[in-house]
Amino acid sequence: MIDVHTHRVFWTIHKYAGLLACAWLLVLGVTGVLLDHHEWRWLSQNSVPTTWTSKQINRLVPGTVMRHVVATPAKIVGGSERGTWLSSDKGQTWKKVAFGGLSHQPQLFGFAGSARGNFSGVYLATDDGLWTLTADGASALRIALRGAHLTSISPGHDDATVVVVRDHSDLLTIDKQSGAVTTIDRSDSVSGLTPDVPFDTFIREIHFGRGLLAGGWSIWLNDFAGVAIIVLSLSGFAYWLVKRNGKAMGLSLPARKGAVKWLFRSHGPLVGLIATLPILYIAATAIPLNHIYGFIDATKGWEVSRASLPPAYQASNLNGEIDAVVAWPGEPGRLSISSRFGVLGSRDNGRTWRMEPSIPDPSGMAGANLFRIDDSVFVGRGGDRNIVQHLGGDRWQSLKGPPTGMTGAARQGDQWLVKSSRGFYTAADGAPTYGKAGVEFKDAVSGTTWFLFAADIHAGVIFHEQFKWLNDVFAVLAVLLVISGPVIWLRRRWV
Repeated sequence: MIDVHTHRVFWTIHKYAGLLACAWLLVLGVTGVLLDHHEWRWLSQNSVPTTWTSKQINRLVPGTVMRHVVATPAKIVGGSERGTWLSSDKGQTWKKVAFGGLSHQPQLFGFAGSARGNFSGVYLATDDGLWTLTADGASALRIALRGAHLTSISPGHDDATVVVVRDHSDLLTIDKQSGAVTTIDRSDSVSGLTPDVPFDTFIREIHFGRGLLAGGWSIWLNDFAGVAIIVLSLSGFAYWLVKRNGKAMGLSLPARKGAVKWLFRSHGPLVGLIATLPILYIAATAIPLNHIYGFIDATKGWEVSRASLPPAYQASNLNGEIDAVVAWPGEPGRLSISSRFGVLGSRDNGRTWRMEPSIPDPSGMAGANLFRIDDSVFVGRGGDRNIVQHLGGDRWQSLKGPPTGMTGAARQGDQWLVKSSRGFYTAADGAPTYGKAGVEFKDAVSGTTWFLFAADIHAGVIFHEQFKWLNDVFAVLAVLLVISGPVIWLRRRWV
């Protein structure tokens, strides 16, 4: 049993830590939940002026404007989660692509098929199903899966189909003509994972909701923690306010007692105790992430055993883990997927998976951009690690020039046009080195997305680049709150 003196000490700690931190913890809770859900369309397609956001965040804005590209010799269609646009003048001006029957644009997550003289036969994976471009590229027509969130697309094993990923989980084959959908009976038997995981990766994935539960459930645990932080901040402040100023606010004694009782119960045993563990790990991991570059340097070479890590690291459930897919023509059972584990390959149509043996260091391609254009498969990774394999060969070729990971590519006549976050790059077919293409894209859409605006606030750099030190203080206060709260509850239980 907690004695009176100990209870009083922890009560004082809890009270003042809460009063100091509640406002900013409320902000962190709200923005944290938003940052868990990049897939929410309004976060990407609504924006604020770039003058509202920090230089650090504004450097990321161009990468959100255009990720995927398809081109004829005269025109370019490009897009991202922010929309899809057509240009006939090398990007000097862009016009929105109209999606038939919609007053808005869905989010774009990839193209399948190459344009030649026109855009017929080009298919689009969006957060509202599968579409195809009209010949002039100015509009798109619905094919299948209305309302489905398709997060990746690849030309199929044959010319009649495409393969898509739904919600980072389901692999589907779609007939181009009929729109008929067939589910690929994927299993989650994965072999060849590295025995160890870099320590900084583990910390980042814990904080970002990918490092605990298998099957994508970690993000919902993070959401619960974020909502709990919001509820605790509001109810804790209201509890203090009613106890301190309830009479002055005109509340009767019975009303004050009732309010105090229910505020305590909702704040403590109903929310606080249940959320203690997720809030604790989020707060603790926030501190090193506030100093991410120094943290990565300081822990370089540190690794933890995969076997000792939570279920999310065992690849026992690939739901929520499939970032992109490629189907290999002429090899009906062969699929490749990119994931946070690296690039995985299957030779039996998804029944078993292993680290893609043809790729040098496939585990080092965790989170890579994987896509196929005609007879070429691209893997784009940051740090100038972009590779391509032209089908019929058995070796991957390193591509030089783009300073960041490629996100899309297109044939434009006898040239390749590739897109990275920094811009467009071009080279002759088969050439290993790409130079700038002189294609503009930043003016296709203006402003900073609400998603990046929320990230700017969450990190505090919107106020000052050194706000990270204040965020450290609030993280420590959050740890003190989740430690002192249960101690107080052990003595008081229910009011």
